[in-house]
Amino acid sequence: MQLLETGILYANPDPLLVSRQAAFPGLARLASGDIVALFSIGQAFDAADMRAHVSRSTDNGRTWSAPSPLHTRAFTPEESETFKPAALADGTLLATGYVFLRPTSLTPIVDPKTNELLLLHNKLSRSHDGGHTWTAPERFIVEDAGLELSGPIVQRASGELLGSGAPFHLGPDNHEGWLISSVDNGKTWQKKSIFFRAEPSIIAPWESRLIDFGGERIGVLFWAFDIAAGHNLTNRLALSDDGGETFRILDTGIHAQASNGLALGQGEMLSIHAHRESPVGLNIYRSRLHHDRVDVLDTLPLFADERLGQGTGEADPFANLRFGQPSLLALGRDEYLACCWQVEHGQHVIKTFRIRL
Repeated sequence: MQLLETGILYANPDPLLVSRQAAFPGLARLASGDIVALFSIGQAFDAADMRAHVSRSTDNGRTWSAPSPLHTRAFTPEESETFKPAALADGTLLATGYVFLRPTSLTPIVDPKTNELLLLHNKLSRSHDGGHTWTAPERFIVEDAGLELSGPIVQRASGELLGSGAPFHLGPDNHEGWLISSVDNGKTWQKKSIFFRAEPSIIAPWESRLIDFGGERIGVLFWAFDIAAGHNLTNRLALSDDGGETFRILDTGIHAQASNGLALGQGEMLSIHAHRESPVGLNIYRSRLHHDRVDVLDTLPLFADERLGQGTGEADPFANLRFGQPSLLALGRDEYLACCWQVEHGQHVIKTFRIRL
């Protein structure tokens, strides 16, 4: 694998005048070849005014339009947003994700005394014109749970939409990951199965990402965090050969946190992983899947920088992050576009990386 070039999808053009911090990017490729990126911009990483924005590339991710808000609707109480886009078979775009309800602008997402999260609502938005305009986000509910739906949905050949996420909390136990399904193009959603639950249920499956391997094979790649021990485990891959009804768990052997992946046929995957513990960096892996294990075939470092490590002693595993939520998009001819958010020169920016297998 080869890193061809790096780029900036978004960086605050006026950092001395106004604070505009960007995070949580997602990419979708249209039939026209255009790429639509969604990401959040706000005054600070956890600011109450974090709002979803849209940028567009017409040259395979080399240059990007100035971001525009996904919508202009105001909510009371204020909501901080994160959405990821997916291109559907009918030509529309569906953005899914979640919002935190912010009672005041200075109320943190995680209570520093109780470790409880603010109320979370899952929402979705649609575009019928290639991402130029979007509907105001609407709430959808799956069994009254607030799901950490931080990755894009996938659409199977049957038309079924699948999403994955954990009922989001930082409690001592009762952690599991859900696969959710819609058979009416996202109008209603149901819990389809549990892709991961450890016994005892002290391992949290965070930042899960769906991988459609074709046929009945579905994968869910996730960050595994041992709540009881307070440390990160290696990334896990939940693998289903019956369309997401049941799963077996494979240890990738990759000691990282936020990750994402794409299928390279039914037996291989290309994945990207944020390593926030030494050695700190962002790596891409090509791996082969077996029934009970994952074998890494090749590794491509995108960057290595110990200054971007999370540090130690944080009670909140999401505190003091300096890069994350990487993603991959196929461009054709064995080329792929990766992106992530990263702190660079004191600013949260969205970076891109073009690679070739």
